[in-house]
Amino acid sequence: MLLALHGCTQDALDFAAGTRFNDLADRHQFVVVYPEQSVAHNGQRCWNWFRTGHQFREQGEPAILAGIVGRMLGERTRWRIDPERVYVAGISAGGAMAVVLAATYPELFAAVGVHSAPPYRSAAGPANAIAAMQGRAVPPPVHTASGEAMPPMIIFQGTFDGTVRPVNARRVADQWLAARATDAGPPTESGLVARPIGAPRVARSGPARPMSARSRRGHTVSRWYSGGRKVLELWEIDGLGHAWSGGSTNGSYSDARGPRASTEMWKFFAAHRAVEPAVSARAG
Repeated sequence: MLLALHGCTQDALDFAAGTRFNDLADRHQFVVVYPEQSVAHNGQRCWNWFRTGHQFREQGEPAILAGIVGRMLGERTRWRIDPERVYVAGISAGGAMAVVLAATYPELFAAVGVHSAPPYRSAAGPANAIAAMQGRAVPPPVHTASGEAMPPMIIFQGTFDGTVRPVNARRVADQWLAARATDAGPPTESGLVARPIGAPRVARSGPARPMSARSRRGHTVSRWYSGGRKVLELWEIDGLGHAWSGGSTNGSYSDARGPRASTEMWKFFAAHRAVEPAVSARAG
Protein backbone atom coordinates (compact mmCIF):
# COMPACT_ATOMS: atom_id res chain seq x y z
CA MET A 1 0.00 0.00 0.00
CA LEU A 2 1.13 3.54 -0.77
CA LEU A 3 -0.03 6.51 1.30
CA ALA A 4 0.23 9.47 -1.13
CA LEU A 5 0.27 12.98 0.36
CA HIS A 6 -0.54 15.98 -1.84
CA GLY A 7 1.08 19.40 -1.60
CA CYS A 8 -0.36 22.82 -0.75
CA THR A 9 -3.37 23.99 -2.84
CA GLN A 10 -3.75 20.46 -4.23
CA ASP A 11 -6.37 17.86 -3.47
CA ALA A 12 -6.34 14.09 -3.79
CA LEU A 13 -7.60 13.94 -7.39
CA ASP A 14 -5.11 16.57 -8.52
CA PHE A 15 -2.19 14.72 -6.93
CA ALA A 16 -3.32 11.39 -8.35
CA ALA A 17 -3.52 12.91 -11.85
CA GLY A 18 -0.10 14.57 -11.64
CA THR A 19 1.83 11.61 -10.23
CA ARG A 20 0.09 8.86 -12.22
CA PHE A 21 0.44 6.60 -9.20
CA ASN A 22 -2.85 4.95 -10.17
CA ASP A 23 -1.33 3.66 -13.40
CA LEU A 24 1.55 2.11 -11.45
CA ALA A 25 -0.89 0.64 -8.93
CA ASP A 26 -2.85 -1.09 -11.69
CA ARG A 27 0.35 -2.40 -13.26
CA HIS A 28 2.01 -3.62 -10.06
CA GLN A 29 -1.06 -4.50 -8.00
CA PHE A 30 -0.87 -2.20 -5.01
CA VAL A 31 -3.39 0.09 -3.31
CA VAL A 32 -2.93 3.88 -3.26
CA VAL A 33 -4.57 5.90 -0.50
CA TYR A 34 -4.87 9.67 -0.99
CA PRO A 35 -5.69 11.45 2.29
CA GLU A 36 -6.93 14.97 1.70
CA GLN A 37 -6.31 18.05 3.83
CA SER A 38 -9.31 20.33 4.35
CA VAL A 39 -9.36 24.11 4.19
CA ALA A 40 -10.80 24.06 7.71
CA HIS A 41 -7.47 22.77 9.04
CA ASN A 42 -5.24 24.75 6.66
CA GLY A 43 -6.44 27.49 4.35
CA GLN A 44 -3.99 26.42 1.60
CA ARG A 45 -4.68 22.70 2.10
CA CYS A 46 -1.11 22.24 3.39
CA TRP A 47 -0.29 19.43 5.79
CA ASN A 48 0.77 21.15 9.02
CA TRP A 49 4.30 19.74 9.09
CA PHE A 50 5.60 23.05 10.52
CA ARG A 51 3.45 23.10 13.68
CA THR A 52 4.76 21.38 16.81
CA GLY A 53 1.34 19.84 17.43
CA HIS A 54 1.78 17.83 14.23
CA GLN A 55 5.39 16.68 14.61
CA PHE A 56 5.18 13.94 17.23
CA ARG A 57 3.82 10.45 17.65
CA GLU A 58 0.21 10.08 18.77
CA GLN A 59 -0.47 13.75 18.08
CA GLY A 60 -2.24 15.66 15.35
CA GLU A 61 -1.92 14.74 11.69
CA PRO A 62 0.79 12.06 12.08
CA ALA A 63 -1.55 10.12 14.38
CA ILE A 64 -4.49 10.62 12.02
CA LEU A 65 -2.49 9.39 9.02
CA ALA A 66 -1.15 6.42 10.99
CA GLY A 67 -4.74 5.67 11.94
CA ILE A 68 -5.74 5.64 8.26
CA VAL A 69 -3.00 3.10 7.59
CA GLY A 70 -4.24 1.02 10.52
CA ARG A 71 -7.79 1.01 9.20
CA MET A 72 -6.60 0.02 5.74
CA LEU A 73 -4.60 -2.87 7.17
CA GLY A 74 -7.57 -3.95 9.25
CA GLU A 75 -9.91 -4.19 6.24
CA ARG A 76 -9.83 -7.82 5.09
CA THR A 77 -12.90 -7.97 2.84
CA ARG A 78 -12.26 -5.54 -0.03
CA TRP A 79 -8.45 -5.93 -0.04
CA ARG A 80 -5.65 -7.68 1.80
CA ILE A 81 -2.64 -5.41 2.29
CA ASP A 82 0.70 -6.92 3.26
CA PRO A 83 1.68 -5.10 6.50
CA GLU A 84 5.35 -5.54 5.55
CA ARG A 85 4.81 -3.47 2.40
CA VAL A 86 3.33 -0.13 3.42
CA TYR A 87 4.94 3.01 1.97
CA VAL A 88 4.40 6.78 2.06
CA ALA A 89 5.30 9.48 -0.46
CA GLY A 90 4.50 13.16 -0.90
CA ILE A 91 5.53 16.46 -2.43
CA SER A 92 6.24 19.78 -0.71
CA ALA A 93 4.05 19.91 2.43
CA GLY A 94 3.09 16.30 1.71
CA GLY A 95 6.77 15.38 1.39
CA ALA A 96 7.49 17.15 4.67
CA MET A 97 4.70 15.17 6.35
CA ALA A 98 6.17 11.98 4.88
CA VAL A 99 9.43 12.84 6.66
CA VAL A 100 7.45 13.45 9.87
CA LEU A 101 5.87 10.00 9.54
CA ALA A 102 9.29 8.44 8.95
CA ALA A 103 10.43 9.89 12.28
CA THR A 104 7.26 9.34 14.31
CA TYR A 105 6.03 5.98 12.97
CA PRO A 106 9.17 4.30 11.55
CA GLU A 107 7.84 0.81 12.27
CA LEU A 108 4.76 1.42 10.12
CA PHE A 109 6.48 2.13 6.78
CA ALA A 110 8.87 -0.06 4.83
CA ALA A 111 10.19 2.93 2.85
CA VAL A 112 9.48 6.63 2.33
CA GLY A 113 9.45 8.91 -0.74
CA VAL A 114 10.13 12.63 -0.37
CA HIS A 115 9.78 15.14 -3.22
CA SER A 116 10.77 18.80 -2.77
CA ALA A 117 10.44 19.05 1.01
CA PRO A 118 12.31 20.37 4.07
CA PRO A 119 13.69 18.20 6.91
CA TYR A 120 11.87 17.01 10.00
CA ARG A 121 11.21 19.72 12.61
CA SER A 122 12.98 22.38 10.56
CA ALA A 123 10.16 24.75 11.57
CA ALA A 124 8.22 25.19 14.80
CA GLY A 125 5.38 27.35 13.56
CA PRO A 126 4.07 29.32 10.55
CA ALA A 127 6.45 32.22 11.23
CA ASN A 128 9.56 30.22 10.37
CA ALA A 129 8.10 27.74 7.88
CA ILE A 130 9.18 29.91 4.95
CA ALA A 131 12.70 30.18 6.38
CA ALA A 132 12.86 26.39 6.58
CA MET A 133 11.70 26.02 2.98
CA GLN A 134 14.31 28.55 1.90
CA GLY A 135 17.00 26.49 3.63
CA ARG A 136 17.71 29.03 6.36
CA ALA A 137 16.79 26.77 9.30
CA VAL A 138 18.97 24.18 11.01
CA PRO A 139 16.85 21.11 11.83
CA PRO A 140 17.47 19.25 15.09
CA PRO A 141 18.72 15.65 15.20
CA VAL A 142 16.08 12.97 14.75
CA HIS A 143 15.35 10.51 17.53
CA THR A 144 12.59 8.25 16.27
CA ALA A 145 9.63 7.78 18.56
CA SER A 146 9.94 4.01 18.77
CA GLY A 147 13.73 3.88 18.92
CA GLU A 148 13.84 2.15 15.53
CA ALA A 149 15.87 3.44 12.60
CA MET A 150 14.11 5.65 10.07
CA PRO A 151 12.85 3.64 7.09
CA PRO A 152 14.78 3.57 3.82
CA MET A 153 14.19 6.80 1.92
CA ILE A 154 14.23 8.08 -1.67
CA ILE A 155 14.41 11.85 -2.21
CA PHE A 156 13.70 13.93 -5.36
CA GLN A 157 14.59 17.60 -5.70
CA GLY A 158 14.79 20.11 -8.54
CA THR A 159 17.86 22.34 -8.78
CA PHE A 160 15.71 25.33 -9.86
CA ASP A 161 13.13 25.00 -7.10
CA GLY A 162 12.48 28.47 -5.69
CA THR A 163 9.77 27.35 -3.25
CA VAL A 164 11.71 24.64 -1.43
CA ARG A 165 15.36 25.43 -2.04
CA PRO A 166 17.58 22.62 -3.36
CA VAL A 167 19.73 22.60 -0.20
CA ASN A 168 16.80 20.99 1.62
CA ALA A 169 17.24 17.69 -0.20
CA ARG A 170 20.79 17.29 1.07
CA ARG A 171 19.65 18.26 4.55
CA VAL A 172 16.91 15.63 4.52
CA ALA A 173 19.52 13.07 3.45
CA ASP A 174 21.99 14.26 6.10
CA GLN A 175 19.30 14.13 8.76
CA TRP A 176 18.39 10.58 7.73
CA LEU A 177 22.05 9.50 7.81
CA ALA A 178 22.59 11.07 11.23
CA ALA A 179 19.48 9.35 12.58
CA ARG A 180 20.60 6.01 11.17
CA ALA A 181 24.09 6.46 12.69
CA THR A 182 22.51 7.16 16.08
CA ASP A 183 20.21 4.15 15.79
CA ALA A 184 23.07 1.89 14.66
CA GLY A 185 24.39 1.49 18.20
CA PRO A 186 22.30 -0.69 20.52
CA PRO A 187 20.65 -3.82 19.15
CA THR A 188 16.89 -3.92 18.70
CA GLU A 189 14.58 -6.35 20.48
CA SER A 190 15.06 -8.74 17.60
CA GLY A 191 18.84 -8.59 18.08
CA LEU A 192 19.42 -6.72 14.82
CA VAL A 193 21.92 -3.89 14.63
CA ALA A 194 21.86 -1.37 11.80
CA ARG A 195 25.02 -1.72 9.72
CA PRO A 196 27.21 1.34 9.14
CA ILE A 197 26.67 3.29 5.93
CA GLY A 198 29.61 4.44 3.88
CA ALA A 199 30.04 7.09 1.21
CA PRO A 200 27.42 7.21 -1.55
CA ARG A 201 27.80 5.87 -5.05
CA VAL A 202 27.16 8.80 -7.36
CA ALA A 203 25.94 8.54 -10.95
CA ARG A 204 25.58 11.46 -13.33
CA SER A 205 23.25 11.41 -16.33
CA GLY A 206 23.38 14.01 -19.05
CA PRO A 207 20.22 15.25 -20.82
CA ALA A 208 18.67 13.15 -23.54
CA ARG A 209 19.66 13.75 -27.14
CA PRO A 210 18.44 15.47 -29.16
CA MET A 211 17.66 18.32 -26.78
CA SER A 212 14.05 19.45 -26.87
CA ALA A 213 11.39 20.90 -24.61
CA ARG A 214 10.29 17.33 -23.82
CA SER A 215 13.66 15.58 -23.51
CA ARG A 216 14.55 14.03 -20.19
CA ARG A 217 16.37 16.32 -17.78
CA GLY A 218 19.90 15.63 -16.66
CA HIS A 219 20.24 14.46 -13.09
CA THR A 220 22.62 13.28 -10.40
CA VAL A 221 21.73 10.25 -8.30
CA SER A 222 23.48 9.46 -5.01
CA ARG A 223 22.89 6.04 -3.47
CA TRP A 224 23.85 4.83 -0.01
CA TYR A 225 24.09 1.13 0.88
CA SER A 226 24.11 -0.88 4.08
CA GLY A 227 25.15 -4.51 3.94
CA GLY A 228 24.81 -4.45 0.16
CA ARG A 229 21.24 -3.13 0.41
CA LYS A 230 20.28 0.29 -0.94
CA VAL A 231 18.80 2.30 1.94
CA LEU A 232 18.95 5.94 0.79
CA GLU A 233 18.69 7.47 -2.67
CA LEU A 234 18.87 11.14 -3.67
CA TRP A 235 17.85 12.41 -7.10
CA GLU A 236 18.86 16.00 -7.97
CA ILE A 237 17.15 17.03 -11.22
CA ASP A 238 18.73 19.72 -13.41
CA GLY A 239 16.51 22.72 -14.11
CA LEU A 240 13.44 21.30 -12.37
CA GLY A 241 11.33 23.78 -10.43
CA HIS A 242 8.79 23.07 -7.70
CA ALA A 243 7.10 20.20 -9.51
CA TRP A 244 6.77 16.42 -9.56
CA SER A 245 9.48 15.08 -11.85
CA GLY A 246 8.12 13.18 -14.85
CA GLY A 247 4.50 13.75 -13.91
CA SER A 248 1.44 14.37 -16.03
CA THR A 249 0.33 17.82 -17.16
CA ASN A 250 -3.16 16.82 -16.03
CA GLY A 251 -2.07 17.67 -12.48
CA SER A 252 -0.65 20.81 -10.90
CA TYR A 253 2.96 21.16 -9.76
CA SER A 254 3.99 18.55 -12.29
CA ASP A 255 6.79 18.54 -14.87
CA ALA A 256 6.43 16.09 -17.74
CA ARG A 257 10.08 15.89 -18.78
CA GLY A 258 11.27 13.38 -16.23
CA PRO A 259 12.96 11.31 -14.98
CA ARG A 260 9.75 9.85 -13.60
CA ALA A 261 9.77 10.17 -9.84
CA SER A 262 6.75 7.89 -9.43
CA THR A 263 8.40 5.04 -11.31
CA GLU A 264 11.72 5.40 -9.51
CA MET A 265 10.00 5.63 -6.13
CA TRP A 266 8.05 2.45 -6.78
CA LYS A 267 11.23 0.62 -7.86
CA PHE A 268 12.81 1.71 -4.57
CA PHE A 269 9.76 0.77 -2.52
CA ALA A 270 9.42 -2.65 -4.13
CA ALA A 271 12.90 -3.59 -2.88
CA HIS A 272 11.98 -3.01 0.78
CA ARG A 273 9.89 -4.76 3.38
CA ALA A 274 9.42 -3.70 6.98
CA VAL A 275 11.52 -5.69 9.46
CA GLU A 276 8.88 -5.64 12.17
CA PRO A 277 5.70 -4.30 10.58
CA ALA A 278 2.95 -2.80 12.70
CA VAL A 279 -0.32 -4.57 11.98
CA SER A 280 -2.40 -1.76 13.40
CA ALA A 281 -2.12 1.89 14.33
CA ARG A 282 -4.18 4.13 16.53
CA ALA A 283 -6.16 6.99 15.04
CA GLY A 284 -5.54 10.46 16.42
